[in-house]
Amino acid sequence: MQESRWLSDDQLRAWVHYLGAQTLVQRAIERHLHETAGISHAEYEILTRLDAAPDRRMRMGELAAVLFSPGSRLNYRITRLAGLGWVRREQHPTDRRGLYAVLTAEGAEFLHGVAPGYRRAVHESVVNPLTDDEFAELGRISRKLFQHHLGRAE
Repeated sequence: MQESRWLSDDQLRAWVHYLGAQTLVQRAIERHLHETAGISHAEYEILTRLDAAPDRRMRMGELAAVLFSPGSRLNYRITRLAGLGWVRREQHPTDRRGLYAVLTAEGAEFLHGVAPGYRRAVHESVVNPLTDDEFAELGRISRKLFQHHLGRAE
């Protein structure tokens, strides 16, 4: 029995372009945040998740789950953000093992100052090069991949 190729030529081209685009977009966003705000994209996402949460607080386990981040990596980032005064940890009132991450007023102020530049970087990296129809298709494809992998994670 002859072994089939793992991807057709067209699939291979699409895969290589997907990998390259994903890497370059991530680098562009990461570079922008590092140069303009001194934070990583992961740290920016922590701040935005907390900002959107009720009372600007989330349980650490819940935050790790929505970020798809191992607890140890999240703890490291929370410690760094706490050192900057943008996040604090709070003990859960009834669960001794439960911890909250809480966005401080200073953290919210920092985030809101950084957000317009972040939005511009996202537009320059992803939105502007595409037509409205292409961007909508990117959304449909991304959602499909996300749901496929989320289903596997559960």
